[in-house]
Amino acid sequence: MYIIDTNKQYDLIREMKQLRKDSKKLEVYYHHPYTNQMWKSFFPLSDGETLGPKLLRHEPLPKDVEECLDICLTEDVPENAQGLGIEWSAYTSLWPQIIKVLEKNYSDYLRGQLKLFLNHLNMGEVELPSRKEEPVAGKFTPINDEQLNNLIWRSRKVRMKRFFVLR
Repeated sequence: MYIIDTNKQYDLIREMKQLRKDSKKLEVYYHHPYTNQMWKSFFPLSDGETLGPKLLRHEPLPKDVEECLDICLTEDVPENAQGLGIEWSAYTSLWPQIIKVLEKNYSDYLRGQLKLFLNHLNMGEVELPSRKEEPVAGKFTPINDEQLNNLIWRSRKVRMKRFFVLR
C-alpha cells in the first residue's frame, strides 16, 4: 500500500503514466497500466520550507480509520505502518479517533506494526500552534495541549497492553 524507499518509488513511477499534478499541494497522481491501479505521490509533512518524507501509496485510501488501521497493522509490511503514521501525523484532528480505534482493537494488530505506527505518528513531537492542517471530512475539531497529553498517555497504555497480550 505504501512505498517509502525512494529507489523503489522511482522504479515504480517509471512504469506508470502521470495523470495530474498539483504543485501547490505537492501531489502527483499516476496510473499503473499493468495493474490498473491509481497511485498518489505526495509530501504529507510539507510546510512550505521543507518537504519532509515523500510517500507513494495506492489511491483511494479507505475512508474509515478502522479499515485503514486493519490493512496497515495486521499485515507484516513495515512500510504500511510507517507510511500511515507519517501521513496521519499531519492530521492532529484525527488522533482522538485513531486512539479510540487502537484501544478497541489493539489485540488484533501485530506488535511491531503497532509500535512502528505510533513511533511515526510523532504525537510527542508536534507543535500545535504552528501546525496548519486541512479539515478532514469536516467533522473533526483541532485538539489542544491538554487533549494532546491525554492522547499521548492513552497511546502509551495501548502500546503496553499490546506488549503483554500474547497472540
